[in-house]
Amino acid sequence: MEKKKILVIATGGTIASRPTPDGLMPALSGEDLLALLPELKEVCDVECRELLQLDSTNLSPRHWILMAEAVAENREIYDGFVITHGTDTMAYSAAALYYMLENMDKPVILTGSMVPAGETGSDAEDHLRLAFQAALSGHPGVYIAFGNQIIYGNDARKLSSQDMAAFGNINRPLAGSFAGGHLLWQEENPLPKGPFQLHDKLDTRVGVLKIVPGLSPSMLKHFVDDGYKAVIIEGYGTGGIPDQESENNFLPLFIYAKNHGCRLICTTQCTYGGVYMDHYEMGVRALRLGVESGGKLTTEALLAKVMIELGEK
Repeated sequence: MEKKKILVIATGGTIASRPTPDGLMPALSGEDLLALLPELKEVCDVECRELLQLDSTNLSPRHWILMAEAVAENREIYDGFVITHGTDTMAYSAAALYYMLENMDKPVILTGSMVPAGETGSDAEDHLRLAFQAALSGHPGVYIAFGNQIIYGNDARKLSSQDMAAFGNINRPLAGSFAGGHLLWQEENPLPKGPFQLHDKLDTRVGVLKIVPGLSPSMLKHFVDDGYKAVIIEGYGTGGIPDQESENNFLPLFIYAKNHGCRLICTTQCTYGGVYMDHYEMGVRALRLGVESGGKLTTEALLAKVMIELGEK
């Protein structure tokens, strides 16, 4: 039987880092990481593309485009893709690729580690093995493989800066889990609903504003006046934003934003549960003034989704 072909797309991150006098910095290549798993040669043919070598803190939407293009250009050549990535912004990249690679018919698996590969106590090897199992499974779509979990690309969030189980699924069930040496998917192989399409036009004029007690509505006006085309507002609870009962009433700014062509999308600061803006008067008023509900999507997912929507207008 012919071996499956997997493309590793290396972007840097902790998994590829080495100590320096100034702290950890990416230094290892994708080939260096593969050397940790010599057994892969027995089960698949692997090739590497050294796309980036960055701390993921320094990644931006233009790097999402590079990753998406690398997958799209090689989609018909390889059976699956493993993207090695820093953990700090991996949820943002996974969400972006989830939407940019519409109807992806091959597995695209992002993974990384909390401890650099090859160091004592590193989780890099386990995560790479999990990622390769997922990439070889034929299960299409974009996912994060981390901590014995497979998480949908648009539902992941880094929940801890220190714990080894750093990532969690937010408002969707896990896509899969790894136990007893076996990868168990939670649903049958989901076939794409249409032809593959690459969405590589992004409008980065999207801001995020977190509501805190005492925040002046003028902060939202600054976004609008600076030319932002959309602002994701992280409200309280089910989507609460101060209204006319507050000295910091945001309602007039909602009208201002709408008149200046700036979309407003409300999400919640709560980790779980999503937005239900029809529960309270302030949410209903915001909806009537044109504020959109982000539903159960995370800020990470909304950011990527709105950038694509604006970029394709």
